[in-house]
Amino acid sequence: MTVGGQGLPRLQELAYLETIAKAVATGLPFEGIRLALVDHIWSFRQASPGDPLDPAEYRAWRGDEKKYVRNVTDALKELMRLGFVENAILPSSGKSAYAHKDASYRITTAGQDWVSLLRSDRRLAYDDLLPRLVRAHPAFTSFLTVVGAIDNQRSSIVIPLLRWTELPPNKRSQQAYRSAIGEFVASALASVDLGWHSDASEISMAVNDYLDRVLARAQSRDKDPFPAPRAFTQTCEEALVRLAFNKAGCGIDYVSLEIARRWSRWLGIACFTYHAPGPYALRFWSTAQMQLADRDVTVNRRAGGQWRDRALVELHDYCQQARAAGTTYVPVWEARAAVCWKLRIVDDEFDRAVTDIIAGRRGHDLPWRVHLDQVSVGSVPTSAVPFILTTAAAGTRTYNVITVVPKPAK
Repeated sequence: MTVGGQGLPRLQELAYLETIAKAVATGLPFEGIRLALVDHIWSFRQASPGDPLDPAEYRAWRGDEKKYVRNVTDALKELMRLGFVENAILPSSGKSAYAHKDASYRITTAGQDWVSLLRSDRRLAYDDLLPRLVRAHPAFTSFLTVVGAIDNQRSSIVIPLLRWTELPPNKRSQQAYRSAIGEFVASALASVDLGWHSDASEISMAVNDYLDRVLARAQSRDKDPFPAPRAFTQTCEEALVRLAFNKAGCGIDYVSLEIARRWSRWLGIACFTYHAPGPYALRFWSTAQMQLADRDVTVNRRAGGQWRDRALVELHDYCQQARAAGTTYVPVWEARAAVCWKLRIVDDEFDRAVTDIIAGRRGHDLPWRVHLDQVSVGSVPTSAVPFILTTAAAGTRTYNVITVVPKPAK
C-alpha cells in the first residue's frame, strides 16, 4: 500500500474510517469490525438505486471471513497513521484474516475524542479530519492545490476526452484512436485555458506508453486488457488524467487521483463531472477556499443558503433553455452537472436545494416550482447519479428527470 510521497492509501471511502473507529471504540475484535463494515456497505447499497438486493448475498458476506478484509486493514492502517488507533499487527491479506479474527485494537485519546465528535456533530468531525488528512498525505495536498482548493490560483482543471464514436465509422480501431488522441487533446488545450498545457507529441507519447505498459502486463498473463472499446478508452483516460495533473504539478498515480477526488467530494472541498455542458471532458473544480497555516486549516465552502438559492436560479435557467430547444424534461444528472460546474459547488448542494424547494423550505417567493419524474430520457451513463428523494407520503423514490413549471394561480 502506498501511504505517502506520491501516492495515497487505497482507502476508497472515508466513511469506512467512521464505521471502523466506532467499532474499535466499542472494543470489537477484528471479525466484529469486519462485520460492522459489512453492515455499513450493505446498508449503503440498500439505499442506492438499482434492483432489489438478495438477502442471501448479505448472509454470504457475513459468513465469508475474507470479505472486505483489505478494506478493514486499510482503514485501520489509516486510523493508526492519524493517531486514532494504537499501532498493531494487521492481516497481510484475506487468507491470513482467520489468525486475527479475535485480535483487538486500542483507541487512542485522540481517536476517542473523534468518535465522540462523530456522535455529537458528524459534519464537525469531518472538518476535524480534513487537516489531519492534509498533514498526513502530501499527495492529497498536491491534488487540492491543482484543483484550486488550496492557494486558489486556479478554479479548475479540465481533461478533454475523445469519444470512440467521434472517430469516422470506418476508422474505429485502437490504432486510429492512438493516432488521433494527441492532436485532438492538443487542439482543445490550445483553444482555451484548461489548467494545463502540453503538445500533441507529448500527449501521444504519454498515452501510447501507458497503453503499451498495460498491454504488456496483460499479455504476460495471456489476457486481453481491452476486450471492448470502453476498456480501451478508459485506459487512455487514465493516461490523460495522469499527464494533466503531472503537468499541473501533481505527480501521483491514477488510483491515488481517484481516491483524492472521492475524498475531496465527500469532504465538500472539490468536485468532478463528465457531464457539464460543452465538449466531452472530465472536469475537476474546487468547491471551497482553504488556507494552510502551520497545523491549522481553515475552510470556506461554497455551501448553504445563498448557494442553494443560486442553484435554483441556475436550474430554472437551464430548464428554460432546454424548453426553448424543444425539451421539457432534462436528466437530473445533466442539470446537476451544469449547475454545479457553473457555480463551482458540490453535487450535494444541488440535491439539497431541490429537496428544500420540494419540501417548501426554500423558494417561497419564486413563481415556479420543480417537478421530478421517474422516467428516463435517453441512455444513462454509468457515471451518472440519479436524484433520490425521501418524503413521508411517498417514502424513498429515485427520480431521473427534472423540469420547472409555473406555480398554480392562487
